[in-house]
Amino acid sequence: MNTYNNNNKVSHAESLFRKHLSYFTNPEMNKEEYAKIFTEDAVQEFPFAPAPYAKTVSGNEAITEYITNVIKGATDWAFTNFNFFHTSDRNTVFVEFEGSAKVIATGKLYQQIYVGRISIRGEQIENYREYWNPTSIFEAFV
Repeated sequence: MNTYNNNNKVSHAESLFRKHLSYFTNPEMNKEEYAKIFTEDAVQEFPFAPAPYAKTVSGNEAITEYITNVIKGATDWAFTNFNFFHTSDRNTVFVEFEGSAKVIATGKLYQQIYVGRISIRGEQIENYREYWNPTSIFEAFV
């Protein structure tokens, strides 16, 4: 894989992904606008999610509800150090980035390194698979 270039599809995938993350930093998230980022049959996958966290969330309405609940659990979300990588499929891009937030229930700082694969169809995200360390979740949220 090569580092991000100015390919229109890759740049649109990057834009959609950054828009997805911008909702985390906005406590007044507009659910209807957020849902429009995803196709109706979109899927978000979290392969390393431990119980009781979801490993798969299907459909843009379910994704919106899931993310709304995630956002409610912490404040001061911040995402940094983005590295985008394109693939031979112009509709798919990988991203590596860091995130942090203050967990409301515990008062602890949540810090995570993520790797994600974003696949788009048309002007929307159809699949987002995110890899993260479950230990960071337990240390901050429990």
